[in-house]
Amino acid sequence: MRGENETMKYLYQVCGKLSLLCYIPILYQLWHLCEYGGVRSHLPALAFWTVLCGVTLILWLIARQKCKQRTTGKIKKSKIYYLEVLAFAAITVAFCGKIVYSAIPYHGALSWKIDEFIRQRECVLKHNNIFEDGVEGILADLDQKLDLPEELYISENFQVRFDAAGTVQNISTFLYGKNRKGETKTYLVNYDADQSDRMTVWLDGNANGNFEEDMRLAPMLRILENAEWQKTAVGWPKKDMDQQYEILYAGRRAFDVEEGLHYLPGDVDGDGMDSGTNCISKLDLGGNIVGFEVSLHIPELEEITPVRYIMEPSYTTPNQIKDEHAQQQADQAKNEPSWIVDQNDGSMYFFLDDAYGWRLNVVDAAAGSRLYAMEKTEDGGVSWDSLNQNPFLGQDGAAEGLVFYDEKFGVAGLSGASQSSSALYLTKDGGATFREIKLPMDQVTELPETAKEYGFTVQDYDYLEMPERSENVLTIKVTSEAGETDGILFRSTDDGEIWNYQGVWNKE
Repeated sequence: MRGENETMKYLYQVCGKLSLLCYIPILYQLWHLCEYGGVRSHLPALAFWTVLCGVTLILWLIARQKCKQRTTGKIKKSKIYYLEVLAFAAITVAFCGKIVYSAIPYHGALSWKIDEFIRQRECVLKHNNIFEDGVEGILADLDQKLDLPEELYISENFQVRFDAAGTVQNISTFLYGKNRKGETKTYLVNYDADQSDRMTVWLDGNANGNFEEDMRLAPMLRILENAEWQKTAVGWPKKDMDQQYEILYAGRRAFDVEEGLHYLPGDVDGDGMDSGTNCISKLDLGGNIVGFEVSLHIPELEEITPVRYIMEPSYTTPNQIKDEHAQQQADQAKNEPSWIVDQNDGSMYFFLDDAYGWRLNVVDAAAGSRLYAMEKTEDGGVSWDSLNQNPFLGQDGAAEGLVFYDEKFGVAGLSGASQSSSALYLTKDGGATFREIKLPMDQVTELPETAKEYGFTVQDYDYLEMPERSENVLTIKVTSEAGETDGILFRSTDDGEIWNYQGVWNKE
């Protein structure tokens, strides 16, 4: 009997500590799983430590009960017992805190699982033949599960792939709209027939949608209803048993070439009128047409021209396009502290405020050099007036900068195509006339240290950077070519009338 008591006492003392030791790797495995994921990799270790902890805990409970019976129901608690309880509490708090942290969005795998549970839905694609059910069948299945808004918009595009029999293979789109309560709802839809018969839908994402009329989904349905797209798809040559076709809709789009465009009569904008009948033929004159369009193509066969069904297109002339682009450049320049360059033709814009602006408009270009005309606007770029057809006094090159300090005083820069030299031109009458800034190079008494290394003389310093202004002081940095980090300085305190040498400078 005494031997049995000693055994139970030993088990009571040892198994409690062992169960606590097993408890630590259990919490560690749980935290690691919540933080990084990987159920399969963690499951064996988690199962092992859980079983071991359970066995030692059961033995501890049995031994504890036996010991209580041998000691009239009371067991004296030692200091070690309280230390074990404290250790258990500390370990639990520490690891549970880590697990909770992993559930906070973007802090661990658990957060993504919670997000998936809350936001992800699965919708069975019952209408999986697009020839028989059209895109309306796909939307009907989504609506049955999700109760879609009546008016839907696309964030980027609506894409559906199908095989020669019309069986839907892939769906990809991001839809959004307002429900009956006026709340914006979003639906990121993905479907892969090789993976599942269900569409995966993520809810309440960020569509960055502005509910633009050009991105409404309804025109796609209207176009597909009127187009003979099924007949076209079936009529295309089949080069592969697994050949797939794709319908792609990206809202209202612009086209500047006639290839592949197919005009569809009908009312797509809801005004009750059919328009744009002769728009496609006008593309021969340049410009572009804009309209709601649905493309049908074979993704893997580039030699087959996509058919682009377009309804109610509108024609824009080349001059209208040019004016719209110029206005866009002007609007951008108003929000910039410095000049901007039109990447299309190299014209340069600068705005003093929302109304007054100037531009060096490219009138001719060849071999990297351009000829410019100076123009001015006083109405924010709506209209431009010609000021000077020869602001750079007959020199051609690439505009380096354009700045006005008030409505009259400004500076324009011009460099050669190689950017090894440049010149600055000053105006005091708002751009009507310019004169070249001539710096007193004969005042130079010192050159940068690199001049001796490269054998430069003062004549090699002929690249003038655009002036920097601080209060009433203008400073020009002169280097040997564009991008150099050292050079010589000149300053003027009378708006560029007189310049004085100020020594060398080094960017470093």
